[in-house]
Amino acid sequence: MISVLFFVLLGAMLGAALGYASQVFKVESNPLVEQIEALMPGGQCGQCGEAGCRQAAEAMVRGALSPAGCPLGGANLTQQVAELLGVSVTIADADIQWVATIDESLCSGCGRCYKACPFDAIVGATKQMHTVIRDVCTGCKLCTQVCPQQCLTTVALPPDSRSWFWPKPQTAAA
Repeated sequence: MISVLFFVLLGAMLGAALGYASQVFKVESNPLVEQIEALMPGGQCGQCGEAGCRQAAEAMVRGALSPAGCPLGGANLTQQVAELLGVSVTIADADIQWVATIDESLCSGCGRCYKACPFDAIVGATKQMHTVIRDVCTGCKLCTQVCPQQCLTTVALPPDSRSWFWPKPQTAAA
């Protein structure tokens, strides 16, 4: 009974010490970084040149990475990040959204594609048919790089209301 009481008191004291230390050594983060990170796809794919979305958001706030630095976010993310940072960016007319497609007749069901997809956009089981969930796919092309049968390709999606931006009017030169 004494040993149980001893360990309960020891646990309470250590918990109180850890709680106090977490308050004393707390690191305040930039709320702008957290807002930008919440907008990003969150796949940690590294196609922007950073290790993950958190590091990319920090680089955008520092000015080391352009608001258009995330190729998966497209024009929507670029515009939202630019508004948060208070900078202006030009959205290219050729900003194309890509999506992966699988040629089922060539797919052997090896499973490499759905293991490579950081967004879980490919569903299927080993030695079974795989398919791509178009609404989730960001077109990062990581799955096409690991497919041994070359049955994965990326195709351009036609613009829709979620990805198309009306171009800004050009002022006529006087």
